Amino acid sequence: MNVSAQDVIVKKDGSTVVCRVVEVTATEITYKKWSDLNGSNYVMDKSLASAINYQNGKRETFSETESLYKPNNQNDGEQAMNDKALLGIYYANQKTSKKVKNLRSWGWISGIAGVGLGALLYNLGNNADDGDYQIRYWISGGVLAAGGLATSISCFVMAHKKQKETEMYLQSSTIYQYDIPFYNGTSLSVGADMLSDCTLGSNTIGLGLRYNF
Repeated sequence: MNVSAQDVIVKKDGSTVVCRVVEVTATEITYKKWSDLNGSNYVMDKSLASAINYQNGKRETFSETESLYKPNNQNDGEQAMNDKALLGIYYANQKTSKKVKNLRSWGWISGIAGVGLGALLYNLGNNADDGDYQIRYWISGGVLAAGGLATSISCFVMAHKKQKETEMYLQSSTIYQYDIPFYNGTSLSVGADMLSDCTLGSNTIGLGLRYNF
């Protein structure tokens, strides 16, 4: 009769504890020793147990995930950046994207216009009857073509620098992060990030999981 009324905690190391289980929580098992049922309560870390065999024949097992999880030590998640900061990043991204597009547009316009006008003046020089006018057309055409190309290159270089400088800050901004620690020292991070693309001028919310060994 005594044996049938006992609860048995099976530990992961293979040993057992004969007792009367009082309470099982997410992290602990509270029990009384079978040899002293009127005595003090004892507490065992739930991560040390693999199962409980109850006196009524019921068996409760604990998975590896349950034994590793430490809910009392997790955070409730936090918004890494306030709404004002996130809006600031959004508008800064839009403004920078517009500047980059304008610089690239001016780069194409100045390059095409400079080379086109230079070619036109060079052609007029070839058709000129007066030698002085011919040289002037050639020089003017060369200056326009060189100036157009220089301006074009300068615009593309500035656009590239502006994009890279902004991407260093706007590439990924953490909105929310939720950490789940485990007993073995590892942790799982659940996060939401705002990913910004300066080239397209768009913002995307990205959800991800990261396991930290």
